[in-house]
Amino acid sequence: MSTVLQKPFAEQFREPDTPYLSPARIGDFFGFKVQELAERAHVHRNTPTARPQAPQLQKYLQDMVRVLAVATEMTGDKKRAAFLLRNEPLRAFGYKTADALIQDGRADMLIAYLESLAGGAAG
Repeated sequence: MSTVLQKPFAEQFREPDTPYLSPARIGDFFGFKVQELAERAHVHRNTPTARPQAPQLQKYLQDMVRVLAVATEMTGDKKRAAFLLRNEPLRAFGYKTADALIQDGRADMLIAYLESLAGGAAG
């Protein structure tokens, strides 16, 4: 009996042959330049290229991918989800965008909110 495993969502953003996420792939997907990505992650501007495995950078990238995964499940389209994460003001968070909330370290709260919307409990 053969089981086909679905490729994990985060795998598309993996740095080749490493156990960490690729700042370049995530930056390209969301339309961030390297310096913008560094600013969002609150790291030095050279960190995404010189030390892509840096813990603070990886935490930010992981949060982006986690929120993108939830938003993609909700919208059915990862490009639309990325657009909404960057641009849609969220009333429940003082009209901040999901992107701003992730930068503020509030990804867990954001995910809980999105899941409640998907379940119909909030909104």
